[in-house]
Amino acid sequence: MKNHLVQVVDRARQGFKRSRSGNVSTSQLVLVPPELWLKIFSYLSTSSDIKAATLTCHCFRQLAQSLLFAKIYTHPAPPTLALRSLQNKYRRRTSQRLEFFLSPHIAPAVRECWIDPPSPEDDDLPTDVLIDAIFDGLRKLPNLKVLGCRSIRLNTKRLAVLQRLTLTAITLESCPSDLADFASLPPVPLSSVTFIYHDAISQDAILPTLLSLFLSPRHLQRLLVTSTEILPVITRSRPFKRLLHLEIPVECLVGDLLIPALSQCPALERITLHTDSEGHIPRAGVVKAIPEDILRNLKFYRGPRNFVVLFATACHLQTIEISTPVKVHRLLRTLGQAHCPLNYLSFRIDGVIPKTLLQSVHTLFPTLRTLSLNDPAVTPSEFQALLGETSPCPNVRVFRIRVEGRDRYNLWMPPMEEAAVAVECYKKVQPEIVRVYPNLLTLKLLYGVEGGCVVWRRSGATRQLVQVTGL
Repeated sequence: MKNHLVQVVDRARQGFKRSRSGNVSTSQLVLVPPELWLKIFSYLSTSSDIKAATLTCHCFRQLAQSLLFAKIYTHPAPPTLALRSLQNKYRRRTSQRLEFFLSPHIAPAVRECWIDPPSPEDDDLPTDVLIDAIFDGLRKLPNLKVLGCRSIRLNTKRLAVLQRLTLTAITLESCPSDLADFASLPPVPLSSVTFIYHDAISQDAILPTLLSLFLSPRHLQRLLVTSTEILPVITRSRPFKRLLHLEIPVECLVGDLLIPALSQCPALERITLHTDSEGHIPRAGVVKAIPEDILRNLKFYRGPRNFVVLFATACHLQTIEISTPVKVHRLLRTLGQAHCPLNYLSFRIDGVIPKTLLQSVHTLFPTLRTLSLNDPAVTPSEFQALLGETSPCPNVRVFRIRVEGRDRYNLWMPPMEEAAVAVECYKKVQPEIVRVYPNLLTLKLLYGVEGGCVVWRRSGATRQLVQVTGL
């Protein structure tokens, strides 16, 4: 990447020199060296801001354009009509897109690439020749670190390309392969691996071998898999001494392979259990207990409420994120059995929130520093009632809660109006917020279904909560 930056800066410096010799007034522009402009552009948060910078002048285009392509997608939007002319145009557009990404000015800036062709049912669109050309082009991206593939057949040639890349992370979604093609290849040294496979492929006998090809015991730090076939792979492998974060389906808790697999991950700090789209949770055959000497470093649990106690009794959890909605009485019963020095708690309530909920949570976990109540949305009066029944909690530093608009039956409200409602809610409950959480550093009021929020942070000068997000 260093050589690329040097080339970019040199081109921009030549542009500045031409500007000095021309009649264009650039007195303020040339006072800042290209290296500093490049550093400034790296702080732009959105691609639209970077694009605006590239349109300012020729020099800024040379500096900022490559920042737009740190993450690329090799395939444009597919044609909507299955006409031969559109299919040919699609191939041409994809080829032109690849040619641009591999140009000397852009290729060194690419750090993440996603190969996501249209549905495999459209056989005439992404030909094997085109996919092979894309894989061959990956070797011309010298700083590529993250690769994502969807519905790509991993044959011998493509796997050989992956072996020669210096990747750190890979995502494979529904990528089949042939066992005979790669059985003898060594594992790819990756620190982060994501496997997303549907049932039809995950039940294939070759999947364990495919998984083992990308799991390097010496390098792997994060692993996300949607198939239970991962457990025998981990069990038969050497210990993953650097694996810190494991995300597996909740069905992995059924059977006798979970304990041997966890024993192969002595450094594990975070575990996440995923449910299917219907939220199915297994009841029979689930592991009853986990030996305490296996998960000595585990601090983080995310998943259904049903298995909080299973992991909390085997280690000293500091963070619990309950991912599925839960009834209040079941939540409090589970948290009461956890018996861990919790610092972070996040949950979603199914049903009405009682006025004593916050007080009950703080009583169970007096060391709690972050509390997040993600669902359901509460009205200002309900929020006021929650705080009114809660004693002061000086240890809490961050508090998140979802608030609703004026009309709970309104199907949609403009985002600016929803944000304004959240601000009005804060003004009504501010005295109680200050009383209950006197040392609060951050307050976040969530709203809407699109992840909107309004944030207040404590000012170092006035020691008051100040709104830091605009409407």
